[in-house]
Amino acid sequence: MEIQRKRCLALLLFLITAATPVRADQDNVRCLRSIGVQPLQRLQFALRSDSDSSAYVLYQGRRAPIPLKLLKVTELRRVEGGKPSEFETQWIEATAPESAGRYVYTNQGSSIDDFQYIRTDGSILRFVDDADVLDAGRCSWAPP
Repeated sequence: MEIQRKRCLALLLFLITAATPVRADQDNVRCLRSIGVQPLQRLQFALRSDSDSSAYVLYQGRRAPIPLKLLKVTELRRVEGGKPSEFETQWIEATAPESAGRYVYTNQGSSIDDFQYIRTDGSILRFVDDADVLDAGRCSWAPP
């Protein structure tokens, strides 16, 4: 009986150490595509897991992500019955804040609605969720 217990314990320890570790620091990624403009633009929006106030966007075809800094979060509507409130969140491009565009979206829980990029000239580019291309924590776009 003791030998069987030791074997079970050894097997359990092996399985624990052999298991693939889960990345606790994986970013929260959303894939989005533009609407109402040609050519179609796609972007990957990611909230950094190591910070509540930083994120980035990566446009399809670009190598480097654009770092974002949290500008403000506004509660738009408090929802009763244990459901999450609705918020508007604004991010500003951190590379050159004086001439940076803003990313603004509304969300209720994990659902993101009305995602838009507002250029410094005031023009707005709207995006919608493109969850079909999300693969293993990144956007897998087909070549344009």
